[in-house]
Amino acid sequence: MREMLRVLNRPKEAFKSGNTAETTILVLLTVLVNSAFGPLLEHFFGKFGCELDVLQMLRLTALGLASYLAICAVIWLVCRCFGSRASLNNHILAWGMSFFPTLLCALVVAVTETFFYVFWNSIAWGVFFNVLFGGILLWKTVLYVIYLREVAQLRGGRLIGAMVVICVFIVFLAWTNTHLGLKSPVI
Repeated sequence: MREMLRVLNRPKEAFKSGNTAETTILVLLTVLVNSAFGPLLEHFFGKFGCELDVLQMLRLTALGLASYLAICAVIWLVCRCFGSRASLNNHILAWGMSFFPTLLCALVVAVTETFFYVFWNSIAWGVFFNVLFGGILLWKTVLYVIYLREVAQLRGGRLIGAMVVICVFIVFLAWTNTHLGLKSPVI
């Protein structure tokens, strides 16, 4: 737990450490919330229920892990083109440190989709979730900039150029994740 708090409180240090355990835990939890927790929640507590499809859950788990590796490869390739010397392995070990907001987003999406009738037509819940999702997106963006500065060692125009190019790929991967069945993109 102490290591997870370090990711939250001192992301610069966390990115530089490349702790395999932290990255693995955050990425696996995010993928499993998408692929297993959401369907299990819907099956047991959903208003309309659904059948459990274990093969689909395994497929989504594999797709989530593949999506993580794909975004790491894209970030590495783009950063390399903009002058970064960080290895692909550094990116794979470090990018997962930015997944705490992604994990929160996946949890909130799973809960709100299952219990949508609780939140329906409520201005207070609508405002709460808008602020929550806005905060999560802002937090992920800040982590993204810190990541490019600390891991990829990009500054100035190179940092901005890499951010723009990677953002195009992030939008594409988010769209692809959604069409493959991952409700919260694993990016």
